Amino acid sequence: MQPSQTDLNGGEVLFPNGNRARWVRAQPDTQPREVVRALGLSRPRTLLLLLGGAEGLELESEVGARLRQLFSRGIARAAAETGALILDGGTQSGSMSLMGEGVIDWGAHSPLVGVAPAGLVTYPGGPASEGDGPRSPLDSHHSHFVLVDGDTWGEETPTLYRLAEHLAQSIPVVAVLVNGGERSKQEVLQAVRRGWPTVVLQGSGRLADELARLVHPHSTAPADPALAEIITDGQLDVFPLHGSPRELNRLLRRELREDSILKLAWQRYATYDASASRQQRIFQRLQFWTLLLSFLSTLVALLAEQLRPLPSLQERGSVDAFLYFMGVLLAATLTVLVAASTRFKSGARWIRLRAHAEALKREIYRHRCRMGPRTGRSSRDRLLASRMKSISRQLMQSEANLSAVRAYRGRLPPGSEAERGDDGFSPLTPSGYIRYRLDDQLDYYRRRIDALDRRSSQLQWTLIVAGALGTVLVAAGWGLWVPLTTALVMVLTAWLGFQQTGNRLMKYQQAATDLDNIKAWWSALSLEDTGKPRYFEALVDSTELVLQGELTGWVQEMKEALVRLTPRSDKSDEQEVGEAKEVH
Repeated sequence: MQPSQTDLNGGEVLFPNGNRARWVRAQPDTQPREVVRALGLSRPRTLLLLLGGAEGLELESEVGARLRQLFSRGIARAAAETGALILDGGTQSGSMSLMGEGVIDWGAHSPLVGVAPAGLVTYPGGPASEGDGPRSPLDSHHSHFVLVDGDTWGEETPTLYRLAEHLAQSIPVVAVLVNGGERSKQEVLQAVRRGWPTVVLQGSGRLADELARLVHPHSTAPADPALAEIITDGQLDVFPLHGSPRELNRLLRRELREDSILKLAWQRYATYDASASRQQRIFQRLQFWTLLLSFLSTLVALLAEQLRPLPSLQERGSVDAFLYFMGVLLAATLTVLVAASTRFKSGARWIRLRAHAEALKREIYRHRCRMGPRTGRSSRDRLLASRMKSISRQLMQSEANLSAVRAYRGRLPPGSEAERGDDGFSPLTPSGYIRYRLDDQLDYYRRRIDALDRRSSQLQWTLIVAGALGTVLVAAGWGLWVPLTTALVMVLTAWLGFQQTGNRLMKYQQAATDLDNIKAWWSALSLEDTGKPRYFEALVDSTELVLQGELTGWVQEMKEALVRLTPRSDKSDEQEVGEAKEVH
């Protein structure tokens, strides 16, 4: 049956080999979620995007024989082992035909979705080639087809990439380029702009061979702006045609595997971050209740003193007993809270975990900006793994290893990162780094400055009012209650000292100003300079140095605050917090 132009309910095509493939007919502006729903596709674990044309690709030649092995034992096997959905052009030609054969070789476990212009393809029960000009047959091994209204090759590309973006949310994606021409160049460029790594099969001809030549360190920069952007910003892995299918499988699985080094880094960061937040809540609650109960103890003592000279009180004995009981209970509770604070060291653990989490986050962003060795991704992966090991080893040698760290089981990257629209894994260009790192931190500092300024003003006014209230009580002849206002002032002063509001305001103001200056410096550069790696490195290094300096200052200030709050505790708390600074 020939599908209608707007039929998203789809149907089935029965090929002569017995394969039944589901299709939908889509307009260029059809929402990808509607296409996925109509095709009945479930969410894949990974996504593999096959790029490249079929022109000049002889499947019966020696090149075709090598490609057939690489597709079957390399690409199709990797897709099956990683639970990938494969997107390609869907026709029975070139690499798309090889992809269909490879998927069948591995039991047809991978959904294989072809996206093609409806006016240029034919299939059993569909339009014939005669009369409308030549049509390319759809590949008989594909499981799904999206036929986009159009009669020109390339009109389907926007739909293919919108579909890929919809499917690729929070899952690994890799593109594979085989052969290819001018249209393929634009497809690779779209993959690069989305931060998707691309494996280039060197020796398959045309565009693939040209890119393999250009990525060589000593090659001349291309004049073509699209090629220049691909080479400069793209995450390209060149694989030789005569390479081992097993090595290609390993390369693709490294890109698609769920335990990639960047995912492991985010997992560890999220674990430290969540544990730090939990220890912070425990510490703040202990401090809050300790100060509150200290104030209530003063209140109970003053009540007992106030009621003692009243002879008319008939139940004087019961009231005295009750107040005595409350005093003992408050004293015992205070002892428990102080002992818990000293024993569990939640404050020191919070600071240590926060310092190590931010150190990991810094390394994650440096890795995503491709800072470090320029000898390839493997070298950068090894560098990130080495720094992760160093950071975690310092943490695990502390008491935080005993109870503070619990495995994080939520989405990656953590919610606060994902809410900004950043997938957390794609390589970052300068504009992406500014948006997701520099601007995000700048917004955080500005929000915190406003919140801290309001809180500081409120506490300062409360202190002023409490002091004035003591004067009023003395003037009114209620001098007995002046110690209560004094206790309130002491509690608020202690809480204000613990919050480090003034110092934090100063640090945040300085960091925000420095980040603003860095952003102004970058904006003043010429377009030519912003494309040079050394300026990008300077942007990343200076930004991370500002963030590191602000955090190091916070660690030092919190260390001093902890020492003041627990003057009689042993020196291990101070030692632990001091060690946290070494991470920076």
